[in-house]
Amino acid sequence: MKIAIIAFSACGAALMGRLSSLMEGEHAVRGYITARHAGETGYTPFSSVYALAEQLFGDADALVFIGACGIAVRSVAPLIRSKLSDPAVVVCDETGQFAISLLSGHAGGANRLTAQIAAMIGATPVITTASDSHAILGGSEQSRSLVLGIGCRRGLSAESIERSATIMLWDDQIPLARVSEVATIDLKQNEEGLLGFAAAHQLPLRFYPAAELAAVQGDFSSSERVYQAVGVDNVCERAAALCGGKGKLILRKTAKDGVTVAVFEKE
Repeated sequence: MKIAIIAFSACGAALMGRLSSLMEGEHAVRGYITARHAGETGYTPFSSVYALAEQLFGDADALVFIGACGIAVRSVAPLIRSKLSDPAVVVCDETGQFAISLLSGHAGGANRLTAQIAAMIGATPVITTASDSHAILGGSEQSRSLVLGIGCRRGLSAESIERSATIMLWDDQIPLARVSEVATIDLKQNEEGLLGFAAAHQLPLRFYPAAELAAVQGDFSSSERVYQAVGVDNVCERAAALCGGKGKLILRKTAKDGVTVAVFEKE
């Protein structure tokens, strides 16, 4: 992971030094310091944090600001495009008490990096992403027992699928972090939006032909329109159940803006 650490004072430079040495070997780290505090630090000096952020935003995997959240927010705000492509942004206060996941928490890895930094320097991690914060309370690895069955209109972007799926899941208080796999029909194998959504969340994407989906036993919603389009009366519920094996549907077919989802809980 290419990480740029940005500090604004001598105190911040000291913490940057600690982080750089602790991260060495695991990450490629480069430090930046305001020109008036550069001195003999060896870090790259900068005069405008806005220009620096613009320079680094498309190159680094993560930006770590050591200073106030407000500075970080104003620096990156004009550059933000998508949670699925923007770099991770983490903020640490100069005294190292808190590490805050600010941008691209889940998909971009800011939550994971925040937890790593906090562990390294003994800080309190601040992670507000709903899926990860709830997963922490419930035990993320033990609770990853759900399969997300999904169908989508052709040509939808990863961002559109992400938005619709997340809203529907949270309407039923289901954290995305509990999902271990995504399942759908094989006709969606080349849907870039669906592939991008699964990749961003590091979720295996399972594809099944219509005949296999149709053979799944159970009480499923049925749509003649879906049958005429893809050869099976329901994609999301059947795909989730086929992928999950033994267990039960805990969220039946729900639709929003061209996306349908269902959730199956494995035994």
